[in-house]
Amino acid sequence: MYDYSYVLGLLHASAADHERRALSNEQTRIARMTTERTLRNRAQIIVQRLQGIAEPRRRSFVSAAVRRL
Repeated sequence: MYDYSYVLGLLHASAADHERRALSNEQTRIARMTTERTLRNRAQIIVQRLQGIAEPRRRSFVSAAVRRL
């Protein structure tokens, strides 16, 4: 259920939400922290870690990992 493209989409949505809510002086810092390369690397790590997690805990793990962006 949680493949790479799905997790990457969640990260993109979360990053866009952070940028919208940020104050103007924080937007450049957030933009540097959420580059495409950073989001792809983070999605890859999340998907790799999901392989060792039981199905009932996957949803909470993914939502926590995306929130920690």
